[in-house]
Amino acid sequence: MQRAFAVAALALVAGAFAHAAQYVTDEEYLDIVEAAVRAYPEERLFQHVAEAEERGVEEHGFPRLAASLGVLLSEGRMVGRKELFRRMMDVCCREAKRGQMKLEGNEFSVKELVAALLAVERAGLYPKEATDAWRRDLAAVDPRRCYKVRPKAGDTSRSYNWCVFGAASEQARIFAHLGGDAGFVEKYVADQIRWFDSMGMWRDPHEPAVYDIVTRLQFALILSNGYNGQSRAELERRLDCGAEATLAILSAAGEIPYGGRSNQFLHNDTAYAALCEWYAARAMKRGDVESAARFRLAAKKAVDSLRRWLAVSPVRHVKNRYPCGNGGRGTGIGCEDYAYFDKYMVTMGSWAVLARSFADHSVPELAPRPAAPSAFATSPHFHFVFLEAGEYSAQFNYIGKEDRYDCSGLGRIHRRGAPPAICLSTPCVTKPAYLVELPNGGPLAIAPVAEGPLVSAGTGSDDARAWASWTLGDLEWKCELSAEGLCSTLKGPGAVAMRLPAFEFDGEEHAKIDCDGKALSVVYGGWTCVFETDGALAATGEVRCNRNGRYRVYEARGEKSLAVKVAIRRNGNL
Repeated sequence: MQRAFAVAALALVAGAFAHAAQYVTDEEYLDIVEAAVRAYPEERLFQHVAEAEERGVEEHGFPRLAASLGVLLSEGRMVGRKELFRRMMDVCCREAKRGQMKLEGNEFSVKELVAALLAVERAGLYPKEATDAWRRDLAAVDPRRCYKVRPKAGDTSRSYNWCVFGAASEQARIFAHLGGDAGFVEKYVADQIRWFDSMGMWRDPHEPAVYDIVTRLQFALILSNGYNGQSRAELERRLDCGAEATLAILSAAGEIPYGGRSNQFLHNDTAYAALCEWYAARAMKRGDVESAARFRLAAKKAVDSLRRWLAVSPVRHVKNRYPCGNGGRGTGIGCEDYAYFDKYMVTMGSWAVLARSFADHSVPELAPRPAAPSAFATSPHFHFVFLEAGEYSAQFNYIGKEDRYDCSGLGRIHRRGAPPAICLSTPCVTKPAYLVELPNGGPLAIAPVAEGPLVSAGTGSDDARAWASWTLGDLEWKCELSAEGLCSTLKGPGAVAMRLPAFEFDGEEHAKIDCDGKALSVVYGGWTCVFETDGALAATGEVRCNRNGRYRVYEARGEKSLAVKVAIRRNGNL
């Protein structure tokens, strides 16, 4: 089975991406769905089905797996799994009718079962008595019994993404003429759109970047499936407000922002691609061809970022190369306790199915032109600043709460094509909420060595560079990003220092680290990250870990002023 997955992944990497098309094709999206399904060893998959038939469906990874397989079958793929899908669909629809899952929520998967049913019906793959039985079960779903999270309207204590997923599932049933509770949809659309911020980003508790994207995606799906309730105009306005942020937050390496839970998983990339495909189709309907093209290009960039991870064998669902968890609900390095393989691997395929359904292939290809340097700041709720210039991007968190995920400072520098973790892709925190290789003795981001809050002193850009300036106590810190990389300068009344990360280990491969006191180089994955300073560079002897792997901590030190330059270069072009 592992060989079959490797063949599918190789086709995705070497074949589907080799053509010159600017945008993601339907076949490419199906390749991703197939790669997600084939990632599950055959013996584990049959065991999974037998367990569900005996004990019931415990969590939503199983019906998502069934739904992805159904979509593939409807497109003439994985035809040897036709009987397996029938067994899976039988138990999934039966259990959805019965009520809540033992561990997780039907909110996440009823809409996907509906989509799979419609797909196999269109393809005429099963006798009518089989599809009618699935229809009867899905039409009998009672949201009061089936869905786990149903907060009172007007609860101001926090947002609830689960009930937005539930509303998306109910709207899918309405769309497919399978019943569906329009009152449930209206109640939670009206209630949860209160949690969009002023820039159109959705505020899950503690503002994790992943849940801004996936919750907006559920709202988009609700609209796509024909929602026309009282809150439609306001929902559209809120989603339109988020269009600019959606494009601005994607990194040069094609990754969504770091920050918060469920980050650095492969499903992050396809969720973002799906949201962009929806925005592209919406822009095209309005006649805004340029915006439509920009969103489709962003979707392509996110999908392309999956290549390096789908080429890894055995496949991981998180962006490192440590051994996978021990099957079932076993989690590995970089994963929260809920973020196990069986649930999160197939999620990559679920979002690819949505992306394919949204994609508007009438969007014309545009002549490429270089983007001007830019600086973008989110609302204070998300407290991020993004810089982009040339092939580089940078992301700051200016209110790192040490909330088990984030710390203040420059937590990411990416260059297009380079391994995202070679400089830093996400900060290290003292007590991460996910599993790491070794305990952390403190936080790590690219930042001055000082106590106190990071206060913005302005952001901006011109034709050559983008910048962000900060104060930290009596220190002045300025970061300028250009086509050559990052130039960071620090000024203070006495000795000043800046903490720097040196990527050491991804779980399988070690980087080569060299430091001569003035320059620090990290060689990894065919690229080199170079830190150069006009001060002095020294290893602290400390090690920090994050979702991606292990870093050594270095400090650049100077007297009253300090400059550090960071560049990421392809080997052979140093």
